[in-house]
Amino acid sequence: MFGLRWITGWLGKFFPNLFKRLNGWLLAFITPLIAPFFEFITKFFRKVVLFLAIIAAIGVLLMAFAAAINGIAGGLVNAMAPDLISFGRMFLPSNLSAGITILLFARLQSLIFMWAHRLTEKFIHT
Repeated sequence: MFGLRWITGWLGKFFPNLFKRLNGWLLAFITPLIAPFFEFITKFFRKVVLFLAIIAAIGVLLMAFAAAINGIAGGLVNAMAPDLISFGRMFLPSNLSAGITILLFARLQSLIFMWAHRLTEKFIHT
């Protein structure tokens, strides 16, 4: 009887002390690793969010620019007499609008990539 009580008493003290010390050891081991990990995660997502915000801002600016050009061109066409527009079309090639559209699209695309590249370089290296 005495041996069994001694073993259960010893085990009753041994395991709580073991887990208390193990908990302290794990906390001391993991705590220095947590701060650099979260710092890396926040820096990474900060850069990703900045990049996405820049791309969204450029897209919004291009949509506003396109709406302004559309409004100006639509206003000019509505203000002119239809006969003058028909007469002026005789002197233009039939694929002129497609060519101008392609040139403008290519130029805007190169500007978008240039802006995105410059802005991301500026913000990523901060």
